[in-house]
Amino acid sequence: MLLALLLAALPPLQLPARSQRLENGLVVIVSPDRSVPGVAVDLRYTVGSKDEEPGRTGFAHLFEHLMFMGARYVPYPKFDTLMEAAGGTNNASTDNDETNYHESGPSNLLETFLWMEADRLATLGKEMTQEKLETQRKIVLNERRQSYENRPYGLALLALEEHLFPEGHPYHWPVIGSAKDIEAAQLGDVRKFFDAWYTPANTVLAIAGDVEPDRAFELARKYLAFIPGRPPPKRKEPAAPRLLREDRFTLTDKVELPRLFAAWVTPPRNRPGDADAALLGAILGRGKASRLYERLVHHEQIAAEVSADQDSRDLASVFVIDAMARPGHTTAELLRAADDELKRIAEQGPTQAELDSARIRIYADTARSLEDLEQRAARLTRYQVDWAAPDALQRDLGRYEAATRDSLRALARQLVASGRVVVEVVPEGAAK
Repeated sequence: MLLALLLAALPPLQLPARSQRLENGLVVIVSPDRSVPGVAVDLRYTVGSKDEEPGRTGFAHLFEHLMFMGARYVPYPKFDTLMEAAGGTNNASTDNDETNYHESGPSNLLETFLWMEADRLATLGKEMTQEKLETQRKIVLNERRQSYENRPYGLALLALEEHLFPEGHPYHWPVIGSAKDIEAAQLGDVRKFFDAWYTPANTVLAIAGDVEPDRAFELARKYLAFIPGRPPPKRKEPAAPRLLREDRFTLTDKVELPRLFAAWVTPPRNRPGDADAALLGAILGRGKASRLYERLVHHEQIAAEVSADQDSRDLASVFVIDAMARPGHTTAELLRAADDELKRIAEQGPTQAELDSARIRIYADTARSLEDLEQRAARLTRYQVDWAAPDALQRDLGRYEAATRDSLRALARQLVASGRVVVEVVPEGAAK
């Protein structure tokens, strides 16, 4: 009851925003905040690894690297040096569905940010060379080795994707792509990918911070409106895979402790069931008060660490329970205990206190993210892509408010009854 009262007493979060669509299709969002002495810019290109083709994987992530190799008016390495000399920072990320570029710094850098982003979008494809491609190809291949091939438990993460989604599905291959495809990428292939997906009509731009909205829109139009707009290629819309049985296998790795991954295919981002899965993950495996931590780590002491999480995606999401065994214990013990807790929720549902606590965590995380300008700008572009409305904050939070003990119980029942992928990683030399 106390948690419910606390949740009701929390003040509503605000994320004010104005938006305009330029003639070339680019959506520009401005969220002014004069209380902070800075500005952040976020460009979300709605192209990710799901937009690649079998045999041509890894291109979206490769382009994240190539975008920093310099274009016509800001050649390499000026993109970093010009920005950093004036106190700015920049970075980027790629996932299954999108590629995101962001900058932040003093407010007087806004025009510089937009000028440099415009140069990349307008001229990078024309300025691409074999030398640039070779440089970034080597970097990406090395990143793949460090992040997956030579990283403890890294191969298990690759195996999860391959087994959760059938061959031919856009989520079957990893975001970083296969080494074979990266090595085979040709300059013409790369230019074709850029021309297809890096277009204003496939992009959302958000500006947040100490800006005057009319001036920000004026600058966005000045630097980006001249770039020709063309629609992106038609996307595939494969049906979400249905796992009819348990796919369970063991991998050996150069690790000290066994580790368990149990994964299910769950509803896509923002669809019914997605928020419930996020709440279920918080109840099961987020923090020391969660069910799995309390049982596996604290009480039975069979796990060194454990978590549960919903990885929300456009086509289908993934719910994962991840547990590391303590010395002398096995993944079989971890799986039995995790299954037992999931079944308990399927039979009884979570307590109201657990549900309220999970909602408060999500609310608090959202509030903290709004304090950071880069995260605020990223949330604006996220909402525009998802709901065609940058001011969809309350709509987003409302999904968690609508969840009930019964809806989480129903989701847990579905997970118990459906197929899944279980990967057990054991140290080299250990018995299977």
